[in-house]
Amino acid sequence: MSSESTKSVEADSADSRIEHIASSNDGGQQTPESLPARDQPLSRTADTEMTDRENWNEKNPPSTLVIARDLKNIELTPRKYRNTKARFFRLGGDVRLQPHVSEMPPGGRSVNHRHTTEAVIYIVSGVGYSMVGWDDDSLTRIDWQEGDMFSFPVWMWHQHFNASETESSRYLAVQDTLHLKKIGLHAIERHPTRQ
Repeated sequence: MSSESTKSVEADSADSRIEHIASSNDGGQQTPESLPARDQPLSRTADTEMTDRENWNEKNPPSTLVIARDLKNIELTPRKYRNTKARFFRLGGDVRLQPHVSEMPPGGRSVNHRHTTEAVIYIVSGVGYSMVGWDDDSLTRIDWQEGDMFSFPVWMWHQHFNASETESSRYLAVQDTLHLKKIGLHAIERHPTRQ
């Protein structure tokens, strides 16, 4: 990792352009215009993840707590539909926000997906990167490491990658899931081609 926040353009194997946002140790910050929000309608494709998610949530209900301790070591449950382990929480009787901790194995990656919830992601442990982008647009690579926090616009495609071949990586995602479920706008889709 570089000691400065960097932004560059690279070509990937498919010869598309990828904007690169590197993690920094000096608290470097990315400007908001780096990932502009866009209107992008719900596609209502058959690639929904909602059934898998709801089935998993029924079997693994959120932990109802006031405080969740030691997120680096808290026990998680395999979530095969997402290629991760996870644990969801309902803290302090929250009615809008639902945090969860996810873990990727060494060299692992999540599925490429998007959701109608806002998400703020804090890296609990490990190193890796996330690829984010809109339909048919170039991708942006966000490198991250323990202690970093990032976000991206609602309904933007994203996929997380663990860059370590020997250590798992964990992140805490805080999303407004409970609020969107209550008003009937919660949706999750898997990307139809970029897995």
